Amino acid sequence: MTICDVYRLCCCAFLGAFVNMSASCQSVACDNALDLCGQLDTTAVLSSPMDLDGFESLSEMFDANQVQVLHFHTTFFGQFAQPLEPIDLVIGDVACEDPVVAQVFQSNPLDVCNAQDFVPASELWTVNSDTTLTSQPLYQNTDYVVLLGSSGAGCEVDVRLNGLAMSIDACCTVSIDYGESATVQVLGSDPELGYSWTPEDLVQMLDNQLAELSPYETTTFEVTGYVQGCAYADAGLVAVGSPIEVPNAFSPNNDSFNDTWNIYGLSQFPTSTIEVFDRWGQSVYRSVAYPNPWAGQNRGVNVPAGTYYYVIHLNEPNANLAPVTGYVAVIR
Repeated sequence: MTICDVYRLCCCAFLGAFVNMSASCQSVACDNALDLCGQLDTTAVLSSPMDLDGFESLSEMFDANQVQVLHFHTTFFGQFAQPLEPIDLVIGDVACEDPVVAQVFQSNPLDVCNAQDFVPASELWTVNSDTTLTSQPLYQNTDYVVLLGSSGAGCEVDVRLNGLAMSIDACCTVSIDYGESATVQVLGSDPELGYSWTPEDLVQMLDNQLAELSPYETTTFEVTGYVQGCAYADAGLVAVGSPIEVPNAFSPNNDSFNDTWNIYGLSQFPTSTIEVFDRWGQSVYRSVAYPNPWAGQNRGVNVPAGTYYYVIHLNEPNANLAPVTGYVAVIR
């Protein structure tokens, strides 16, 4: 055996021992850590030993023998990581003989389970029953952990994270006129992952956060954003005004004032159909494209004064618009 062979054997033995030592030093609590997404219930079983690296720095105030580490990542609301909003930690279905202690910490993204790097982001809470706890304002786009602990074994609780820091925001209800578009800003998703929209064909993303929505009728848009393996959903309503303006009365008495039923905006729908019915449901007028406004006649004969029901089909080829219906009074 040469000197080189001995060197190789020694190196291999050293590396093998190093790998085994590293594996054995990995904490059980960190191995069993749970990833949390906002707005979702997760069951936490406090069954791991308190063996986090650097836990000695917390042991005086965090008195527990069994723990559960919960990791979460706040959503992204802008370019700079400024304090955002607190999160609500909802704890329910508490099945524990001993009190549960809980605390939120900002963690080191390169070593999430190293307790020596934990920065408190909430008070230390003691929980005996279902409750909602509120943290300090958290930074956006940042790693945090929730540490749950108990002195007894077999403790289970349901946890849920709520709040702006664990969601996306698709703004609000927007009102536009027919034929216009609405530009809305959506916040929260990882800019590199973007958003998914429904209905997709009516949306054009202008950049990572601005979307142009172009519905033909009042539409609820559903949007999904993505952060660290979590999908967050929100919805926004775009209210579209009526594409036409229909008068509710006219007076065909040949005084050159309001003698015809002028429907404004109908000229942009060249295949539209208009039909008018009397109180007995009999059709008294029908037109395609409405080239000449109705003068209150049925086949050249004046209809009686009264209230008539109308149905207007716009027949927009790019959208399934609902018929426009209502009543018009003929005054003589």
